[in-house]
Amino acid sequence: MKKIFAALLISFALYSCDDGDITVTSFDLEDSNLTPCEIDGKKVLWVVNNEDVYESMSLELDDSRLNDTITDALTLNVEDTLTINLGGESNSRNRLVYRIYDGEINGGEYFCQGVPPGSPRVLEEYVSAGGTVTITTSFNDLGSNENDDADGDGVPNAEEGFDPDGGNHLDTDGDGIPDYLDIDDDNDNVETVDEENANPGEPATDEGYLDTDTDGIPDYLDPDDDNDGVLTRHEVRQSEVEAGNIDPRSLIIADDGDPNYLKKELSEISFEHDLQLDHSITRDYRSNIVIEDFNLIRQDGSGEDIRFDSYNLGRLVVNNIPFELLTNRQQELLDAEEENEEENEGTSTN
Repeated sequence: MKKIFAALLISFALYSCDDGDITVTSFDLEDSNLTPCEIDGKKVLWVVNNEDVYESMSLELDDSRLNDTITDALTLNVEDTLTINLGGESNSRNRLVYRIYDGEINGGEYFCQGVPPGSPRVLEEYVSAGGTVTITTSFNDLGSNENDDADGDGVPNAEEGFDPDGGNHLDTDGDGIPDYLDIDDDNDNVETVDEENANPGEPATDEGYLDTDTDGIPDYLDPDDDNDGVLTRHEVRQSEVEAGNIDPRSLIIADDGDPNYLKKELSEISFEHDLQLDHSITRDYRSNIVIEDFNLIRQDGSGEDIRFDSYNLGRLVVNNIPFELLTNRQQELLDAEEENEEENEGTSTN
């Protein structure tokens, strides 16, 4: 009785087209966390319910606009909405399938193998006819609570000047990458994660961040950590920089184990350069999937046709996807390099 009542309360239109009566089917899978598979070149997003009714919903998609592998989000384009048409045939490469089984179902075994297992047995199957799938992808690391940290540097988005409304994000070093995405917020070539935490006995800000020179600016935002008048990034050996190591922590003159950039008595530039760390990070994505204006047709020959105006199938969340970031200076160098390559190609052609 509970299932029948739930079916009657579904917010979208759900009806049988042949006689106008409500079809009693749970479809208790809306707004689900989806799991991806790839079979025969198709992306398969599925969810199962093993309570009361053994049921599944699976969305099969074959579209060149989707990412090649299931380890990525369906699309990394967070600007546009992706719309895919569902076919009207049962063997369509794009279709939604609802099934009821006679026992508990293991979704990984059933949807992620070329040949489904013989058990459990399918009791009822409905396949979509027509309709559209709308995929809207966004970043899933842009919350404002203490656990949301888009660049993984240990400082939450909210403390790094993330502006969820106006896009006026804080960029302390003015390098073109906002702090909430910048692994080196002060452009001193020491990653934020390596200069934010104060050990017991070390000077710290009121918020608990390391502040070597006690000037009130935490080291991870201070381009001159020891206040000796020399930028931290310039307290590094020329030979180290030329060898590809631009980390100021590598330059230690005395035997005390402290790098030059933390010794305020050393006030001369070691080597001046404009090289910057690789700022690329990984990010988390969330794809929301809504299916609209479609029918589900029962596959027993009865012609039962259930109509949906809209069905929020759920979401696919994928974490740790590579995300390239370039500072303004790095972009300038890249543009100059590409321009030189084009000029050289033009010269060799002539």
